[in-house]
Parts: sequence; structure tokens; C-alpha cells
Amino acid sequence: MARPLWPGLLLALITVLALWQTTQVQVAVNLSGLIGPQTAGAQAIRDYERRFEPIRAEEVLLVRAPSFGDEAVLAGFEDLVLELQFVEGVEQVISLAGLPAPGRDGAWLSGPELAPLPTEARLRRMRNESPLAAQLISEDLTSAVVVVIPERGAGGDALVAGINEAVAISGGMEVHNVGLAAVQRAIAQELIYDLSVLTPMAVGLCLLLTLLLYRSWRVVVVIALPAITGLFWFMGWMGVTGTGIDPVMGALPVLLVVLAVSDSIHIYHAAIHASTAAGDDARPSKQALVRALAETAPAAALTSLTTIIAFLSLSIPDSPSLNTMSYAGVAGMILSLTAVLTLTPLFMYALGVPRAGMQVPRVFSALMGPARAISRMRRAVPMVTLLVLAGLWALQSQSEIGFRYADYLPRGAEVSDALAQMEQSGLGSDRMMLIVEADPAAPYARVRRAVAAIWGEGRGGWIEGASGEAMLARMAALDGSAHALPLQLPIAARDIRADTALNELRETLAQTGLAEHSAIIGPGYALLTEGPNLVQSLRYGLYGTIAVITLLVALVYRSWWLGLVAMVVNLIPILGVEAWLVLIGRELTIMNVIALTIAFGIAVDDTLHFLNRYRLARATPEHDRATQALIDAGPPMVATTVILLAGIMMTLTSALPGMAVYGGLIALAILLALLTDLFLLPGLIRGRSR
Repeated sequence: MARPLWPGLLLALITVLALWQTTQVQVAVNLSGLIGPQTAGAQAIRDYERRFEPIRAEEVLLVRAPSFGDEAVLAGFEDLVLELQFVEGVEQVISLAGLPAPGRDGAWLSGPELAPLPTEARLRRMRNESPLAAQLISEDLTSAVVVVIPERGAGGDALVAGINEAVAISGGMEVHNVGLAAVQRAIAQELIYDLSVLTPMAVGLCLLLTLLLYRSWRVVVVIALPAITGLFWFMGWMGVTGTGIDPVMGALPVLLVVLAVSDSIHIYHAAIHASTAAGDDARPSKQALVRALAETAPAAALTSLTTIIAFLSLSIPDSPSLNTMSYAGVAGMILSLTAVLTLTPLFMYALGVPRAGMQVPRVFSALMGPARAISRMRRAVPMVTLLVLAGLWALQSQSEIGFRYADYLPRGAEVSDALAQMEQSGLGSDRMMLIVEADPAAPYARVRRAVAAIWGEGRGGWIEGASGEAMLARMAALDGSAHALPLQLPIAARDIRADTALNELRETLAQTGLAEHSAIIGPGYALLTEGPNLVQSLRYGLYGTIAVITLLVALVYRSWWLGLVAMVVNLIPILGVEAWLVLIGRELTIMNVIALTIAFGIAVDDTLHFLNRYRLARATPEHDRATQALIDAGPPMVATTVILLAGIMMTLTSALPGMAVYGGLIALAILLALLTDLFLLPGLIRGRSR
């Protein structure tokens, strides 16, 4: 502030460099990145690749037609399969047309066994006799699945372009790509939309709301521009480090902006008080701005630290995606705080705000009267706090851990709709492998039991005799010690717990005595099985975050009582969100627990700003300190919450369900945090002081 020109020019140069590096930011979607390399699911995939063959990024096509029982339609389908086989980079195409005939070499669909039958009868016979065929064409004969397996090292955009060209010449059929690669491409497209459209809209909404509340474009610049600059610095850091944005961290840019705006608002309100106390007539003096920064910066730094602690807890689970979000969140918080603390006073000095006569908007002060009245109820407030805490704790204890694949499917996307159609047709939505270990004394006995258990008695003819052994040989491990049976399970499209069908399969295997001699593998299976473990690790991280922040508050303010009070009033919002999930019948999923963890780090912000003002009110009589802190900190707490909610609520419009839920839960926690900090915290502190 003594020489604002040179620091301002340096910060402008840094911002220009950051904007340049922002162009290097990439969107990187890899759902498998949620699972760490040392988890059981990842190790099972590596074991499969060692014993069988490497898993490749398959392109799975859902082909729909009025009826494949029509001879012309079936002929067109066979032509499509033939075209796909000639696409550059394709090693194999798995489809009904290429299914081997039982008892001989060659295709079954075009073979002599079925030639005398009408087209529809041929398809129904294949479905009835072979469960493999039943996984490739629906019972109503309107949907068929084609799996395109690329050559080693092939795949990506070039392969997709070749497939699209082959599909384009197929007439009379509707073809959708529904594989994991297609899902990730759809997620990436939606993430790009959110970053390029929703994030600017969220920032714009915050600007508009700030203008309506404070009625001064200068105030809007002072409050919002440092936050936006901090976002540019963060995106520039992402570009420099090559850190990609994935679905888990899609809402992070919006979060950083609104949190930075919150700190700027507190500094601005402190400047109003400092300028009034200094008697500044027209524009604030440098001394008043320095005083405002000195009063607010410690609390702003502490609130950023609590959110950083919350982000750091995401580094505990063995999950590359969460670990990346952890250090990206830490970097973003540091850069945003730096931007706010360096730029806000410079902008206030340059624009001459707050000017004489500027006051805190009355709408924010309206809640202070009821809050002050409630704070005087020294006995009622602790009693109400304990009752609310106990009730929410009881509800929260009923929560369950789960995983919903649909949280990651963009709403309205072609691939999401196609997966829903696929499940409705009875074809499942995710391809897995059931590994059945062979008994050396009877190499095919267990696999035959597995076929009968999964698909029913009388449907194992395709593995009988010499031709059946030839079919099983295609599914055998390299050393012949096991067989891999392909499975299509309905886990993705509907908004239900994704492990329902998987649990039924496990029960079936257990009832037939195959649980010890079989294993299920696949990227989708790894997500389903490791998801609950990941959620549990995140919960431990949340508990650790609560403990560390409670200890931090106690040490900073040198009072175990204040640390305990801060923990109680900030547990209520988190327990309230978990109770809400129980009431609406939702499980604790990965995205939900991430939201709770980050929400706790944010929810404590208002508490820290209140305690900061409580500390600064030393000259006030002890029994009135809480009231004075409420008068000073309450209005900016309300202002920051309103603007926080406006920005975060924009995430509800995202087509990515996980991001929408993430933003909604954080918004609910922030709202509950404001209510507890206004109506419970002052009364708890006041009761202790008396």
C-alpha cells in the first residue's frame, strides 16, 4: 500500500502469463482413475491381463432396428459387421453374425443348421440355445450388441472415425456407441460445456447479485475482480503443470471463485468500519485500508487453511483422481487467497471505495435483530443445540454406503439414452468377465456348473462335446487354468444402486459352491467393489478433517471451549446434509462424501470470521462481546452466503448428475452453517462468558 504502482504492475504481468497458460488446460476423463493401482479391483484386472490377455478400450455399439427378424434388416446388419471388420485398427468384431456354430467351425447364423428356418426362427433358436447369443440380441429382436476390439496400440479418435464411417453406410438401422470410451467422451464434452458456459454464468450471476446488493459498479470490481483473477492464476497453474480436469474436480473453478468473493466481501465490510472509525470523508485512506486488511487477513487465511485441510484429506484414499483433486484444490485455495489479499486493497485504493456514506446493505442487517434476541437465551440455546445435534446424529446413523454409476452419465446425452434402451432390452449395460478356476481333475466341470447356475439348466449345449471344448478353449487362460465367461450386467443406466445385479450374481455363485473358485473382473466391477471402500476412506478423511480443524481453532484462539463450540455448530450442517440424504433415500456415494468433506471446510468459514470479530471486540464488556461480534461479522456472513449460494447453485444445471448433487449438497451445508452461526453460536459463547 505504500507503493501500490509496482506491485500492481507485477500482479498484472502474472495475470497475463496465467491467461496465456490457461489455453493449455486439458479435460481428462478416466473413470478408472477413481481406483488406485494397489486396490483389489485393480490388482484383479492386472491378474486377468497376465493370465488371459490385455484389456483394451473396446468400442461397444448398440444397433437398433424395427426387427432383426426381417431378412433385409438382418442382411444389412451382417453387412455392417463386415464393414466394421475392415476398419483400420480393428482386430476383432464380436457379434451375433460371428458367433461360432456348435459342433463345427464357422459362423452359426449363416450356417446350414439354421438355413432352412425363417429369419426370426433362426434368431430365436440361437437365443434359446446359447446364452452368448442372448447377450448379443434382445428378446424382442429389436436391439443387437456389437463389440469392436482394437489392435494393440490402436484406438482413440482414429478408430472412432473409422467406425462412424462404417456405420454411416448402414441404412435402416440406428447405431449408438455405448462403451466406456463413449461414456468418457460424453463426460468430457459436458465438462467442457460446464467450464466454458456454466462457470462464466456462475461468475456473472455473482457479479449481478453483488451489483444489486451494493448498487455500485466500483464495489463489484473490488469484490469480484480479485476472485476472477485468482481463478485465472489457478487455470494458468493447471496449464503449466499439465493437470487435467476430470469429473471429480469439475465444480472446483466455481468453488474457488465464490470462496474468494467471500473473503473480498469481508475485507470490504472491514474497510467500511475502518473508514468510518478514521473519519475519512471522501475516499478511504491507506491507513484505513491497511487496518481493514490487518483485521480480516488472519481470518481469511484461517478459513482458507480449513478448506485446504479438507482438500488434503482427499489424498488419503488410494485414488489417482481424488489425489489430483487434493493437490489441485490446495493450489487453487493458495492462489485465490493470494489474489484476494494482494488485489482487494489495491482495487479499493485505486477506485476510492468504500466512499463516504457507503453502508452495509440493510437487508443483511435485518437478520441481526432476531439473532441478537436468540443469543440472549442462555439456557435455551444450548438445549436446542443438543436436541438438534442428537436428532440429526440419529438420522445420520441410518445412512448407507453405495455407488451409482448413473451419477457419472450426462443427462440427455446420446450414450446415456442408449444405455437406458440397452438395459430395457435386457442386454445389460456393462461388459464383465466371470473367471472360473478349473479343477485339474475335471477341467470343464466348474465352468459347466457356472453356466447352468447363471443361465439356467438346459442352456449349456454350446459347451458340450468337441465343439464345446473348442469354444471353451477360446475362453481359456494362457495356461488353461481358468475360463473367462462374458457377462452383460445392468449397472449403469438407471438411477439405482449399481451393485443390485452384481449381488444377485454373487449369491447365485455362492449357492452353487463356486464363490471360492470364481472371480468377477472388469473396470465397471472394480468401480462397484472399490467404490464403498473409497467412500469409507473418505469418511475417515472427513472425521480427521473435523478433528484437525477443531484442534486448529482451539490452538489459534487459545480456548478449548471455542474449539468445541466451533466443532458442534459446524457438525450440525454436515449431519443435516447426511440426514437429508437418508430422508430422500440416497446413499453415501463418492461424490456425496467429497461434497461433505469440502462443505465442512467451507462451513467453518463463517464461524472463524465470527470468532475473529469476537477476538477483536476485547474492549467491549465480556457479556456484550458476542453481540458486538454478531453486529460486525453478521452482515458480511449473510452477504457471502447469499453470493456463495448463487454461484454454487449454478452447478445444479449441469448435465452431470454427480456435479449437480455435489453442488447441491455444498449449498445446503453452507445455508445450514449460516443459520447455526447466526442463531446458535452467539448464544453458546454468550452463555459461557456469563
